[in-house]
Amino acid sequence: MGEVKRFPRSGKPDEFVERLCRAHEAQLLAYLTQMLGRPEVAREVAQDTFERLHRMYRPEQVLFPRAMLFKVATNFALMHLRRRRLESAMITGAAGMEEVPDHRMGPDRQAMADQIGQHLTNVIRELRPNLRNVFVMAHVQGKPRKEIAATLGITEKRVDKRMTRALKACRERLASQGIDLAEVD
Repeated sequence: MGEVKRFPRSGKPDEFVERLCRAHEAQLLAYLTQMLGRPEVAREVAQDTFERLHRMYRPEQVLFPRAMLFKVATNFALMHLRRRRLESAMITGAAGMEEVPDHRMGPDRQAMADQIGQHLTNVIRELRPNLRNVFVMAHVQGKPRKEIAATLGITEKRVDKRMTRALKACRERLASQGIDLAEVD
């Protein structure tokens, strides 16, 4: 097994993050581009990652800098993908605009996604306000539980319960309309 490469931790905390990001930038961008499909989106997510690391981490807190960098980037990428999926599902009903077609999807699947998106938009609108707020903050705005809890003045456990109830209500309502999301994917 190879020797573990230590990342230099000397200097100011800002310099630590900057060196970490520069050392792995090319590899991170390639990884994010593969995950997200578009280089310009990968650059945005990488920038969000660098900003988060700059604000949140100090050298003495990090045992595995490269792993932390990729974990934070993966979390941002997943939030972006969730947000993009929900926004495209809600765009028709929420903004009254045509949905932008996904060219990687065949016309039959795109038509099905458009119809399900319209149903999902209506189902989300019908949720009780306390459930809808948590659902939208988490899945549309991509906010973490902790931030949702602080914004709404509730505990993270309450956020989890509301999210569970919102998802259950959405599934049940869609199922009553003959839509099973498990079969769609």
